[in-house]
Amino acid sequence: MSLSDLFPMIFFLAIIVAFIAFTVLYFKAFYSGRAKRQEKVEEQRKRHGGECILEWSGPLAQGAADQEFGNLVVVIPKKRGDGSARFYEKGVIVDQKRVPYSEVKDIVYLKGRPGKKYTLKSTMRDSAVMWIYRRKGSTIGIRDFSYSFDDQTMETIKNGLGY
Repeated sequence: MSLSDLFPMIFFLAIIVAFIAFTVLYFKAFYSGRAKRQEKVEEQRKRHGGECILEWSGPLAQGAADQEFGNLVVVIPKKRGDGSARFYEKGVIVDQKRVPYSEVKDIVYLKGRPGKKYTLKSTMRDSAVMWIYRRKGSTIGIRDFSYSFDDQTMETIKNGLGY
């Protein structure tokens, strides 16, 4: 066997090693960012005696308190029809799904892109959305084409929960 016969095999192995290294570095960076957010959440929980509470400095929303979740903090109304996403001190209710903040493992808010949307695909891709990832159960998404909210309010909610 000559070196020219081994070259394709060496090249193929180099590509596999590079792919594995890239994958490991990608996951390491992903979980590092997630760990930093979890540290901030734990710091916030320690400030409140171990409870998960939405810290809010603005005015509270008008509405009745919930027996399980406490005082109503923010209401995000739906654009069409009845209903709203209601954020309380200790939990959130979205589309009849009741989620205590202690069961939330991560919250991500992605700002939307301004401009006219001509297709359903561009509407979905360019819309603002808050993803609430639960420890058990499906992820909850609050999108700006279904709910009336602004970026500042959603960022304040995300930061108020420590994420």
